[in-house]
Amino acid sequence: MFEAPRNSAGAIRALVVLALIAILPFVLGITFRSSTVVDGELTAYSYLNLTALVGGVAALWYAVKTFAAARTASALTAILSVALVLVALVAVLQVVRGSGVIPYLTECTASPSFDLCQPKSP
Repeated sequence: MFEAPRNSAGAIRALVVLALIAILPFVLGITFRSSTVVDGELTAYSYLNLTALVGGVAALWYAVKTFAAARTASALTAILSVALVLVALVAVLQVVRGSGVIPYLTECTASPSFDLCQPKSP
């Protein structure tokens, strides 16, 4: 199903696809938010960014499969390895950002930035 890139053009094409899948959720988002305000104070906040979650999982899965295929076919170069690691890191960030776990685990109440903090109380 997955083949190692046979030439540098194939590797570049795969990396462009991976980068688009990993970066697109920063631009295009389908986000579900829920907040509860009691007496003017934010008491509960949660969100789920579906685009980031799905895009991150897809990019991570594809990066791992491409890495394994290239390694098996002895087509793994240093540049491809570094690029796949960078894409995997962005994909993991997308999964964490999309799942909504950061505001749940932290007390961050700054202005929301990349869905990593909950908004300030109104």
